[in-house]
Amino acid sequence: MHNVNMEIKEGKYTVERFASERGLSRQSAINLLSKLKKKGLVEVSGGGKQKRIYAIHELPKRKTNGFYDIVNRYSPEKLRPGFEHYVSGNYTIEHAIIDGVRIGDSRTLQATSYLFRHVRDWKRLFDLAKKQGVEDSIVALYKQARGYMRVRRMPERYLN
Repeated sequence: MHNVNMEIKEGKYTVERFASERGLSRQSAINLLSKLKKKGLVEVSGGGKQKRIYAIHELPKRKTNGFYDIVNRYSPEKLRPGFEHYVSGNYTIEHAIIDGVRIGDSRTLQATSYLFRHVRDWKRLFDLAKKQGVEDSIVALYKQARGYMRVRRMPERYLN
């Protein structure tokens, strides 16, 4: 049996290349990659008609679940993460709008404005905005977004 913690070189591999570099059979290589994946040392991309590519890291990589993931999911303007944002607990679209306004550069604001289409809880958004002191910026971004796309209507009591 192979030791899962054997010397692992960081990089991108196909199953065949991984197996040949370690002198393993194809099935043994798949099993080893699976064990490394469970430990968080491997990320997999591809599959289907494409070859699977296994990106191997020396240290475990946590999946980000924060601002950039939400913005890139809902906005046609994709952002390259400026930092890795990890969140524990419930991180909603309302939280992402607040973070986008606080980051404040023009591309981020443009991408954040698309999130107004998906706001479910305006009260939560404005409670968070009040805590951070950015209510005016939220209203301004909302009015700007209404100018060039359809967004959910904000209740009147928040527009003043």
